[in-house]
Formats: sequence, C-alpha cells, structure tokens
Amino acid sequence: MRMAKRVHWIVVMLVLGIAGGILTMGEYATLIRAEVTSEPPANTAEDLKKALQSQKPVLVDFGANKCIPCRQIRPILREIGKEYAGKAHVLIIDVWELRELARDYRIQLIPTLIFFDPSGKEVFRRSGTWDKNSMIEKLKEAGMK
Repeated sequence: MRMAKRVHWIVVMLVLGIAGGILTMGEYATLIRAEVTSEPPANTAEDLKKALQSQKPVLVDFGANKCIPCRQIRPILREIGKEYAGKAHVLIIDVWELRELARDYRIQLIPTLIFFDPSGKEVFRRSGTWDKNSMIEKLKEAGMK
C-alpha cells in the first residue's frame, strides 16, 4: 500500500512538472511570436530630410516590416546607430508606408541600403543584406570620423 502511494505521488509530481513545463514553453513561445510579428518602428520622410541636412554621413535602409531579410539586418542597423551616434545617422524607411519616398529614391529591391556623405549626396547603394563591418567601412568612406 505504501509503495502504491509513493508511485501515485511520483506520477502526480511528474504530471504537474510536465504540465508546468508545457505552460512555461507556451508563454515563451507567445513572447517570441510577439517579438517576431510586431512591427518595429520606422523613420519618417521628415527624419530623413533632417538627417541629410545634419552634415553627417547617413545610412538609410529602405525595406519593409514584412520583409524577412529587412528584419534580419535591423538589429545590425540599430547597433551601428547606437555605436556611432553623433558621428552618423542610421535610418530605417518602410517602403510600404512611404511609397512616394521609395519611388523618389528609385527603390526596386528590398532591402536597399543607401549611403550619403555629409553634404547629403548619395555615394553608394547596395541591394540585399550586408554584414556590420562592411556597413561601417562604407560609412567611413562616406565621411564618418
């Protein structure tokens, strides 16, 4: 009889442990899904205008919140923006929200990275993703000190 109670409690504990793990994983999955599906903020046409008049190099990512490669480079762009704050501007433009701006800059593929020198002149353009070091090097070539 004592052995049966022990087995019973062991089974109860296992069931509760498994149920708790499933609930925890479910909450974790919900957090991950929310992070992936929520749309990160993008800059405005006015932000771009101010950045181009700032006398600092500018890197603009023309992409879309629904574009997976665009979303994959966003953390890199945020890092560069933080690391070089005050030396360069890093902007993210959602081409679906700002279609006219995308048309003005002749965006045909996304993501498209455009680098501007301190005078606001376009000096380099690249379609597709790119690594952090290459972006930093191109910002330096565009005049970042």
